[in-house]
Formats: sequence, C-alpha cells, structure tokens
Amino acid sequence: MQQVHKLTIREKICFGLGDSSANIFLGMTMMFLPYFYTDVLGISAGAMGLLFVVARLVDAVYDPIIGSVADRTPTRHGHYRPWLLWLAIPYGLSCLLVFIAPDFSPSGKLIYAYATYLFLILMYASTVVPYVALLASLTSDPQERLSANAWRFPLAKMSFLICSLTVPLFVAWYGKENESEAYRVAMSMIALLATLFMLSCFFGTKERVTPIRQANTTSFMKQAKAALSARPVVIFYIFKITSSIAFVIKGSVTIYFVKYFLNRGDSFVSGLLSATAIAGIIAPMIALQLIKRKKLSALGSLKFAQMGGGLAALALFFVSPDQLWLAVGLLVVSVLFAEMGSIMAWALPSDCADYCERKTGIKMSGFIAAGTLFSMKVGLALAGGLVGLVLSLSGYHAGAAVAPQTMSAIIFLIAGVPAIFHGISLLLIMFFSLEDKSAASRTLPSAQPSVAHQIKEP
Repeated sequence: MQQVHKLTIREKICFGLGDSSANIFLGMTMMFLPYFYTDVLGISAGAMGLLFVVARLVDAVYDPIIGSVADRTPTRHGHYRPWLLWLAIPYGLSCLLVFIAPDFSPSGKLIYAYATYLFLILMYASTVVPYVALLASLTSDPQERLSANAWRFPLAKMSFLICSLTVPLFVAWYGKENESEAYRVAMSMIALLATLFMLSCFFGTKERVTPIRQANTTSFMKQAKAALSARPVVIFYIFKITSSIAFVIKGSVTIYFVKYFLNRGDSFVSGLLSATAIAGIIAPMIALQLIKRKKLSALGSLKFAQMGGGLAALALFFVSPDQLWLAVGLLVVSVLFAEMGSIMAWALPSDCADYCERKTGIKMSGFIAAGTLFSMKVGLALAGGLVGLVLSLSGYHAGAAVAPQTMSAIIFLIAGVPAIFHGISLLLIMFFSLEDKSAASRTLPSAQPSVAHQIKEP
C-alpha cells in the first residue's frame, strides 16, 4: 500500500505556479489572440477559425503520445517534472512568437500564424500534459490533491489578471497606430513570467508516488483501451470539451463585446478582463466555503457552477448597449459561477487515473492528463473556430463599421453559446460517478485554512 504523503505549503505554491504558467497560454490565447489575428495581424475571421481547428488536429495525435511517453520515461527527477525543466524556455519563447506581427504579404502572414501557433500548442502540450499528471505523483491522498488545487487555482487565475492588465494598458499607452509593438513588448514580459513559473514548479516539487507497475511495460494502445472503456473517463472528457467551450467563448468575445457592443476603449477592456480574472481567483475560495459549510458537495459544486454560469450568460441576451454596468455585472457573475467548479474539475483527472489503475493495474496518470488537455484544447479550438465562423458569416471586417447582424452575432457568441454549453455540461456531470465514490466523498485536510469535514453527495 502506498504511503500517504502530506504536501508542504511551499510545495503547493510551487505546484500552483506551474498552472500560472499554463494559464498564461490560456489567458493570452483566449482573451487576445482572436482579436490580434483579425485586427492586428490582419488575417480574416474565417482563416483564423480554420487555423484553430487545424491546429487541434495536430493536438489529436500529439497529446496522447506525449502523455504516454511521459508515463514510460523514468528519470532521476521522476516521470513528469523533467519535462518542465527541459521545455520551460521553448514554451516561453512560443508564447511570444504568436504575438509578433511581421510585415509579410497576406499569405506570408497566414503561414507565419500557422507556424508559430503550431509551435505554441506543441510546447504547451509538452509541458502541461506532464504537469497535469504530476499531481498524482506528488501524493496519493485525494484530500491533499484537493488542498493542492485550492492553492493552485488562485495562482492560475493570477495569470489571467496579469494578462488582462498588461496587454490592454500597453496598447492604450502605445496607441492604436503602434498596436503591434504594444503586443510585442507586453508579451515579452509575459513570456518571461511563463518560463520562470514553470521552472519554479520543477524546482519546488518532488515526485513520491511510484507506479503500480513499470511504466515502460505498457503500450500506448493498452492505455487508450483502458481509458476509453472507462465510462467515468469518457464522460469527463466530453464534459471538459463542453465546459471549455462555454468558458473560452466568453473570454474570446469579451474584447469584441466591449469595443463594438458597449462602444468602450482599451482601458475598459482591461478593467473588465481584470474583473473576470479576479472573479476567477475568488470563486474557488467561495466554493470551498460552501463545501465546508455543507451547502454544496464536491460534485455539487460542479453542477452549481454550470447552472449559475449558464443562467447569467443567458441573461446577457436581454441587455442593451446603454445598460453598461448590468452587462458588465452579468458577465463577471457568469465567470464567477463557472469558476466555482474549477477545483473539483481539475481534481478529477487524478481520480480518473486512480480509477483506471485500480481496474487495470496500468499506470495512467500521463495518459489521462493528456486526454484531459486534449479535451480542453478541443473545446478551445471549437470555441475559436466558432468565433471565427460566426463573425465571418455576420460580415465582420476589422476596422469597418459594425453592421447590425454583426452586433447580433457578438451577443449570440457571448450569451447564447455559453448558455448552451453550460447546460450540456450540467447534464454530463449529473451522470458522472466513480465506483468507489472517491470524487464524491472528499475530505479537506484539517491543516488547510478553508477546511471541510466529510463531503458527501446529498
């Protein structure tokens, strides 16, 4: 039987900084990359949407492979931590390159966008797939994993706050005519932080939990069969796709919503994105308090998050441009509700890996992590593709006057699409369960300030 390891506060913080690095990718690509591609680099909305979809086809092959390779690559630093050390600098560089706007021909710009974005997602997968798998190797105690995630998510959302403050303020400072230079300078700083955070995660954590069997004896196909034959894993993967679409759409369309529907400038964009980032920081704390007071169960927090996020997004349908603060409030509340399920959602990959390992005796942490990241990025790709498709069909052109049909398209994207996919996510999580109920009967550790006692499904 594996010894239960307690994690120090320092190790939990360093583990959380790994997610800070990962969320720099998510924050910058979700909040700014669609706008950067259409309005700064100058590619069409349709071409942008196709780029996001094609890139995920590459991910479809690469993510599971890197997870399986990590499972079967033991080193003196463990299976997963070395990847953070080896690729921290290339990952940071890839974060910068996608936000450089070279003075190429239209076709040259499109080729550059494909090359740099593909490089980014490969570097992201090569670091973040092992990172997601790392939690299962830090400790076998599900309570400690939940506690680590309680530290992880405020640190992760800190990256959103950094991105939301830095980029629009640099754009406002440099001016519209120097927008590409503003992005380059701002993203140079953010890319450096991504590298430093990833290295901090490597140096501040330690893998302790040994595999059930030698990882290099298990083939990729056996791992795939074990994962896809497990009903909870399949449901979780689909949930990760749908919940990611709901989340990413809101972030991707916010800049269009503010500039064209609310008719506000870059400073207001920064303020609203910062408000949603702060909502993402405090939401897990609220969720933990509700769990502690037995107002919600652990899985119940996921259901509550999807329901609340969907209803608040749907309410945006009925807001007019002159109802500025109502629109802002509803968007922030939608993000706040949705983020209340984040702690449990990111504890589930370790639970699913444990479930598969108990059933099959096969080391699955890396493979499940890869599937989780792939599912999330499928959602990100579909969200990006949907933004490009809907804007293109509505006749959107950067710099041109916004037509009424484009305004309707922006409202549909920021209100209708999230409401639909939050609803689908709610239905999926209602069918999720593990045989031993480990995800539904968590206990938070007494050493944690936000402690809960036994958590049970109602």
